[in-house]
Amino acid sequence: MKLNRDKTAFGRHETFPLRYGWLTKGFETIQKTPDLFTRPEQAMVDLGVGRNMANAIQYWLQVTGIVEFADGIGTPTELGEVLLGETGDRYLEDEATLWIIHWLIASNPEMATGFFWFFDRFAMPRFQEQEALQALSEFVAKELKARRSHSTLKSDISTLLRMYAPQVERGDDHLDSPLAHLQLIEVDAGRQYRSPRLLRAFLPPVALHFALAQRFRADPDQPALPIRSLLQGGDQWAAPGAIFRLSEEGLMHSLGQLMELYPQSYELRDTAGVHQLYRPDVLADPLDLLRAHYGSQTA
Repeated sequence: MKLNRDKTAFGRHETFPLRYGWLTKGFETIQKTPDLFTRPEQAMVDLGVGRNMANAIQYWLQVTGIVEFADGIGTPTELGEVLLGETGDRYLEDEATLWIIHWLIASNPEMATGFFWFFDRFAMPRFQEQEALQALSEFVAKELKARRSHSTLKSDISTLLRMYAPQVERGDDHLDSPLAHLQLIEVDAGRQYRSPRLLRAFLPPVALHFALAQRFRADPDQPALPIRSLLQGGDQWAAPGAIFRLSEEGLMHSLGQLMELYPQSYELRDTAGVHQLYRPDVLADPLDLLRAHYGSQTA
């Protein structure tokens, strides 16, 4: 959740965007066969995909935190059980699940650095693919002080755009990636992309609550966070407002919805002229928030 220039990753998705069914299929298969990915041929058979796609599935399981791997052995995490277990949302039917998956990917600068950069740092509301690639290259060279091949960075940008931008020629009914439904990136004719900061009144409050709870628990000594840092980022931490592509009005609107639905969850105050969001004395457990949410959906 916090950028560390010594721990970054680009291009590990094998150019395959996250697709429908991959997380659930991978999660359930690992439950039965923890060492699946140590046997590539078996992984291809059990998952019903080619070798590179199997590698991509393993990557998306890791970057979302649904499965942890050690020496090739996969272990379903508690987060994975809550999201995709029997009492969770196995088939990604709850839109809040999609927003949470997006947050888990884009707030993970260690394993999805290019995705983190795009949503947390890249501010152009309209752009061409080449402009995004150039900006990412400058970020890698100047801020990370690292060297990455042009093809690797191009792969990250291309995969990100295919994952989030509905393909006009195919129509919304045939999307490969569930995250395209979030409308965080849209494409015009001529391959001009749009990803503006908006109100996004449809953002599920539980998704923002989950993101904030993770952010506060990652830095538990902080009793409050400036609204500016939650909106703009730039302090190496993933900023929920940026990751969800919210305008300032949108962040304040979503916070209002959150605090109305979850009384005593947070408090807005002006301290020494700085508008800040204060957390409760007892930090919320992000997984408990999800358990309560999915429990209410099935009650």
